[in-house]
Amino acid sequence: MSHITRTGNLAAKPELRQGERGPYTYARVLVSDRIRQDDDTYTDGPTVAYDVAVSGSQATNLVEAAERSGNIRITFTGSYRVTEYKGEQGTRLQHEVRAEDVAVSLRGQSVTVERSARSESDDTPF
Repeated sequence: MSHITRTGNLAAKPELRQGERGPYTYARVLVSDRIRQDDDTYTDGPTVAYDVAVSGSQATNLVEAAERSGNIRITFTGSYRVTEYKGEQGTRLQHEVRAEDVAVSLRGQSVTVERSARSESDDTPF
């Protein structure tokens, strides 16, 4: 697996789930890069959807922030892999990330931060 850090918008509000190791969620994050053209102008590149697995208090906080604010912009970092699927409608790529860290971007949005009373050591990655 590779390691990746990206910033993008949530495609939808993630749903909090409970597992044997605690809370977790899967967030779909859409990322579009700006591509520099030969004439030094920029254009939007294709949108890539990342399926980001988030666990522990980061999952709880991400779901709460999305419920309060809707389509928020986040930054995520973690282990990354791409899986290729071939079917009748052609080839499809799935971009999967097991997040080590998730943060709300400050670009174009305001954020209120509150320190948690509980220890962050309860965050067990997948």
